[in-house]
Amino acid sequence: MTQPFGRYPAHLVEDWQLKDGTPVRIRPIRSDDLAMHTHFVHGLLPHTGYARLLSPRMPQEAELRHMTDIDYERELALIATTPVNGHEHQIGVVRYVRGDTPETSGIAEFAIVIGDAWQRRGLAEKLLQRLIDAARSAGVSTLDDITLYDNRGMLMLARKLGFTLQRDAGNPNVTKLRLSLTA
Repeated sequence: MTQPFGRYPAHLVEDWQLKDGTPVRIRPIRSDDLAMHTHFVHGLLPHTGYARLLSPRMPQEAELRHMTDIDYERELALIATTPVNGHEHQIGVVRYVRGDTPETSGIAEFAIVIGDAWQRRGLAEKLLQRLIDAARSAGVSTLDDITLYDNRGMLMLARKLGFTLQRDAGNPNVTKLRLSLTA
């Protein structure tokens, strides 16, 4: 199945291994990944889903479809998969989406979520570093996100990768994350 927007960035496909030898493929998401991505999202534990969406809601089908029908000119989603019983199984995803105006097109919001069974194994760092590199190559100047103030894993990862962290004065429950890609 072909994507509705832009050319599939096949150069971003990478085979990698977790420290325990588990094979992982990192690749851009495709529209035909909808069923796999839906299964991944619905399989997240409630606290993991809440940390990602800052809400207890579950994404609806149209939103999940939008997450897999990528306009590669303005956004990118990289998924991590591993074989399970002979089938590709999604274990994580990281994405950025550029702003809609010429003034904001260099700034991209990003998000990351790792399946609960795959956390604390180095996958988040690998995926986010790959996204940073891809965003920089695509001309993104800044990555921005917010996370819950007590999301220690994300805060530690952001610090490790050079993001600046700032508590949101308007919402004390979140911390702003920002990384300049032009330095």
